[in-house]
Amino acid sequence: MDIILYLLTIIQYLYQMNCWLFNFICRYIPLKQWAFDDSHSPKYQKFKIDELPRVQFHQHDWHWQLLIPYFKHRYDQDIRPIVRRKPCDIPDDFCCPSCGAPKPYLYRNNGKAG
Repeated sequence: MDIILYLLTIIQYLYQMNCWLFNFICRYIPLKQWAFDDSHSPKYQKFKIDELPRVQFHQHDWHWQLLIPYFKHRYDQDIRPIVRRKPCDIPDDFCCPSCGAPKPYLYRNNGKAG
């Protein structure tokens, strides 16, 4: 019978400790910060990512057909269409939004991805 009484006193003591810890956590530790504001911690500042820059579109006054004779006159060089070694997935009806150059003068600038 003494062992049951002993176990009951331990259970009561542990229950009091749990209540005390729960009360302490509710008073002094802001749980909202754990859930949402980890990025304010100095440990995680180095992992913060900058906002993406806005893409600015510049419309030029010149047209691609005017640029070819200009380069020929100024630099004595012809602007030739791109020689492709692989098939291109640029649509046939696509043109440069800036100068209006057609598909043979356009290339994808996507680095190592091909």
